[in-house]
Amino acid sequence: MDEISLKHYYDAREAARAIRNFAPGRSYEEYCTNEMLSSAIERKFEIIGEALARIRRQRPDDLRLIGEWPAIIGFRNILAHAYDHIEDAVWGIVTEQLLRFIEQLEAIPDLDSLTGQ
Repeated sequence: MDEISLKHYYDAREAARAIRNFAPGRSYEEYCTNEMLSSAIERKFEIIGEALARIRRQRPDDLRLIGEWPAIIGFRNILAHAYDHIEDAVWGIVTEQLLRFIEQLEAIPDLDSLTGQ
């Protein structure tokens, strides 16, 4: 895997970790009514989808490490274009799928060595 893909995976991981940090102790109702919370979570999902889309355009073979990458990229497009009907989907991903995605990203070899961490 080249440094460009690693950088995009790093960006996706950091965005996913941010979502994980925003959500503890929060409820679906709070997500729906707290504009700052929902905006922050949705922006980080956009970053994740765009980072994977860039890998797909530049080095699609590098996406083999993330099994659900087509759905993740597609979700970014849903956030951008169907923004008015996404609350259930977003919160479901936060509560049911995000940790598995973070685990996949954290298993990528050399990810931290790229950034010196």
